[in-house]
Formats: sequence, C-alpha cells, structure tokens
Amino acid sequence: MYIYLSKILPLMVLPIGIVIELLLMALLLLWWGKRKSSAFFMVAAISVLWCCSMPIVANTVLGKLEQRYPALALSDVPSSDCIVLLGGALELIRPPRVDVNLLDSVDRISKTASLYRAGKAGMVIVSGGNQPWQPQRKSEARETQTLLTDWGVPASAIVLEETSRNTRENAVNTKVLLDELECKTPLLVTSAAHMSRAVATFAKLEVDVFPVTADVRAVNIIDSTVFDFIPSTFALGMTTNAIREWTGQLIYRLRGWI
Repeated sequence: MYIYLSKILPLMVLPIGIVIELLLMALLLLWWGKRKSSAFFMVAAISVLWCCSMPIVANTVLGKLEQRYPALALSDVPSSDCIVLLGGALELIRPPRVDVNLLDSVDRISKTASLYRAGKAGMVIVSGGNQPWQPQRKSEARETQTLLTDWGVPASAIVLEETSRNTRENAVNTKVLLDELECKTPLLVTSAAHMSRAVATFAKLEVDVFPVTADVRAVNIIDSTVFDFIPSTFALGMTTNAIREWTGQLIYRLRGWI
C-alpha cells in the first residue's frame, strides 16, 4: 500500500496537481455564481503553471538540490571495491516498444560504465526492481545489466539486486550484498537531485558511501535573457522533479529513514 500512496499522494503538491486543484476550485466557484473569486483562482492556476515552467525558476530550485554533491571528474573519484548503481534510469518494455526506453537519468548508467572502464572498481551492484503495477518481465536491474555489458562492463563483474522498489529498499537490500562482498565505502551512483536522500538513507543503515553524481540538469544562469522567462515543458519537468524530491525527503524524515 505504501508504494502506491508514495506515488499518488505527492501529485497533490506537484505543479500540475496544484494547477488542477486551482482550476477545479475556479469551476466550483463559477458554478456557485462567484465570478470574481473564480477569476482569482483561474489567474492563480495560470500563474503557478507559468512560474514553474520558467527555465530561471527550474534551474534555481533544482540547482538547490544538486549543489550539495557536485559532479566530479573521473580523476577525482577514488578507487573502491565496488560501485552501487541505483535504478530509475529505464522504462521497461511496453507494447508496441520492443526495447527499453532510456530516461533522462540514463547518465547514471553511462557514469557507472565509465567508472568501471577507468578502473575505479572491479564490481558493480545494480539495484532496481519492478513496481507492483509494471509488467512482470525482466527487472530494471537486469535490463540495466544488458546496457552495462554493451558499454564495456563484463557480466561477471555485475551483481543484481532485483527486488527494491524505492530508495529505502535500494539501501536495505544492497547492504546485504555489500556485507557479502566485503565492499567498504562503495561508490554510489545516482542523479544529482536524488543524491542527498540516497546518501542519507545509506548512512541511516550505517553504510558509508562515496557519492558519484550523475544526471546533472540545472545550469548556472549568469546573464539571463528573455528566454529564461518563457515557459517550456522541459523546465516544468525540472521544477516537478525538484518538488518531488523535496517531498520524498520530507516523507523519509517523517518515517525515520534518513
């Protein structure tokens, strides 16, 4: 039940959810004959959507999350016994597709392959299972393994964790494998915005990790132009990701997972 609620309830505080709530209130007030109040909520809905869709807002809010663990050059990453790659970079095969769909966070997988090829670790733990509502075919971890082997990581160097459905389960299930492999201070690879919660979740289980950030989306806007204030769907996605991650951090704190 928690898995379903954790995906549904945050929609209420995401930009699209807020806009829908405001529009519904506007329609309800209009039905009651309160035109001025309805107009206020209509303008509020448009304002929220416009603001959350501006690149300058998206880069600012997402950048706040990403700046704690900035990306490192390969030469600055220390060697370790293993790499832990968290899932969330692939969308599993669904008809009419015949291949997995690479999400924006696929940088996680390419970063892991680069670390391995650079000799930073000799073992990769891939953590990621299917959600209850997803087709019960190959797990995300197994599909990720296919990509890693295509990108130069031998299958013999990959260990799969195929049952986790969220960051907490990633950490709990991976800890067992880390103990078995006697891997101390693994290199943890995940998206920049997600890294703070991931590191804190592992730390709560007394697992010390070295964060290797991937999938950095926010950029520094030094000299803004008019285009930084023009709404775009990409910027809306960035703002949405930031709010979703903040919501996830709040939920994890309330549950005592970080």
